[in-house]
Amino acid sequence: MKEYYRKEFFLQNDTVTVQHIKGDGICPTHTHDFFEFVYVSKGEGMHVIDGISYPVKKGSLLFINFGQTHSIETTGGEYYNILLLPEYIGTELARETAAVYDLFSLVLENGDSRCCVNFYGGEIEETEMIVRMLYEEYCADSEERRAALSDLIHLLTIKVLRKVRKRAETKSFGHMSEILDWLKAHYAENPTLSGVSEKFFYNSSYFSRLFKRFTGEGFNAYVNTLKINQALGLIESTDLTMEEIADKVGYGDVKNFYAQFKKLTGATPGAFRNKSKKK
Repeated sequence: MKEYYRKEFFLQNDTVTVQHIKGDGICPTHTHDFFEFVYVSKGEGMHVIDGISYPVKKGSLLFINFGQTHSIETTGGEYYNILLLPEYIGTELARETAAVYDLFSLVLENGDSRCCVNFYGGEIEETEMIVRMLYEEYCADSEERRAALSDLIHLLTIKVLRKVRKRAETKSFGHMSEILDWLKAHYAENPTLSGVSEKFFYNSSYFSRLFKRFTGEGFNAYVNTLKINQALGLIESTDLTMEEIADKVGYGDVKNFYAQFKKLTGATPGAFRNKSKKK
């Protein structure tokens, strides 16, 4: 398998390269020590990344991480390659590092191994404009070249990230009901956000945002609500002491139980029991 190295593609002192390639062709399986975006502006083709095949056409954009295997076959193709060295992401793209890391996290850490997104309609025009400007700025000999490249690559990364997030959220929302069912069965074990995200194979920061969008509240608030709702039922239907109920729903500290109960219901546990007995 062919291995490509930075010295073959990057001019001295450059950390980014933009290529415009036309025509039919086959590029055998290879790997490289830099990150690559491939945007297809014309024709059709097939890209294989780490053994997964991606049929591509106008509007397709692929992203290949360092060390992944990659092969290309195109028919009537025209595409742009944007190549980035690892150090580019942490230096010249420093203020945008979070977006790039989020992209890697969604694709590589969350098990979404698909390395291709497809733009449609007006999205294609917007994306092609960015990619063409990238190529023009790369070819230009100007003092503003590096700054322009950084801004355009940032914008392109954001557009890809939005597509990947939408795809990931559609998939993840389907799993959320399973996660909520698990929490209803295990809330008394004091589950943590980090523990649950790890159990269900999510990046914790991404899971936190996803959870709030799906439920309308944060993870800890949701678990507390489960506990207090269960406590309400036990207070109303049993003669258990408040200490026993607090322990049963997962509060080791009865003072915390009282505080959370009043925060959510506006009353103390004792007042709620007295009121329920009068009904």
